[in-house]
Amino acid sequence: MKVLFYLPVVTPWWFDNVVEPLIRRMAQVAETHVLAPQPWRNTGIGAREMEQCLDLPGLHWAIVDSPDHPSLRTEPADRDGLVAFVRSIDPDYVFCRSADFDTVRDFPGTVRFLMEIATAPFPVVEHKVILTTAPFDHGMLPDIADVTPGEAAMLDGFIAPAWEKLQRRYLRAVPHRGAVLRAAGIDPDRPVLLLPLEYMHEENFFLAHSIGPAAGHALVAEIAGRIGPDVTLAVTNHPLNERYLNNAMLYQVCEAMDNVVLLRGEIGGLSPTIAVARHADGMFLRDSKSFAVAAFFGTPILRHSKFASADWLRVETALDRFVADMGAGRARRPDVEVARRWFGLHMANDTFFAQDPALTAEDLAARADRPKDPSRWSHAMARYRATQPELFA
Repeated sequence: MKVLFYLPVVTPWWFDNVVEPLIRRMAQVAETHVLAPQPWRNTGIGAREMEQCLDLPGLHWAIVDSPDHPSLRTEPADRDGLVAFVRSIDPDYVFCRSADFDTVRDFPGTVRFLMEIATAPFPVVEHKVILTTAPFDHGMLPDIADVTPGEAAMLDGFIAPAWEKLQRRYLRAVPHRGAVLRAAGIDPDRPVLLLPLEYMHEENFFLAHSIGPAAGHALVAEIAGRIGPDVTLAVTNHPLNERYLNNAMLYQVCEAMDNVVLLRGEIGGLSPTIAVARHADGMFLRDSKSFAVAAFFGTPILRHSKFASADWLRVETALDRFVADMGAGRARRPDVEVARRWFGLHMANDTFFAQDPALTAEDLAARADRPKDPSRWSHAMARYRATQPELFA
């Protein structure tokens, strides 16, 4: 078996916590190759990462250091040369951490992207990930014919206790719309559109796929300018933006616009996104994982994206129509019953912990081969119950 890890946008954190453990598992049984550009904007592979794998002498490294190596992140300058090189390796499996979704379709073998999970507001202690062919297709479920009644009962039995406990927990924490919104500095008598900003550091090359302004402050200004003065745009910043970026322009724009409120700090002991999502009239999303929060609370979704959204999310794509529907109380909500099934399947079937001692190279290959496999559900369910015992007591 030949395996290729293609890693143009791997960050040091991702390499240490996800990719390096997977390389180790594969290198035990397979001819394993690593293809990546040299470091740039906190992505790529350098001496630090290679030194961590010195005890794997059979590992094959291909580090691109040509002047155009930055292009590998989103649109390779020498696309044909890249594809030809991968074909010369002829891998059976390709595991990607890449923001270029098109070029890899011409790679041989089974190609899967390593991506973040989307389980909030469910707590996840471990740094779990998923394998996918469609990184930003949100809420997808197998065809109903592919889920037997027994499998459906297994998923429902797993997720129902945690779902119900979390619903009660959030109801107790932020029970009343008026009190929550007033605590956040929002007029409760006006429709509220919640905008959770994505991670906007330069290392996030996935933003190349976003529709609209790249900078958070510019996106806020654009949306606020279009929704009118009678709707409040409630903005929550990504925690990593607060940690790593200069947010002065964002603060300035939010302060200057009468219909914008920037939410900072917890509300009722919850993150502002989770606290306000329960009472917002709608949520504006592009490719953020916060769609799962909207699904959990049944919050109507406006999505501007190149990618697909599952029918059960009932997303709207036209801002003007969505705002009008919010004001009239007729904005369509996600189907929360299907949402519960999706959460169960996502956590039991899709997510895995790269550092799980029980994970083998064969398991990883099986995940690539079989997107849905009930044989792995019991282990995932048991592991999640062990990390969150209070949800299943």
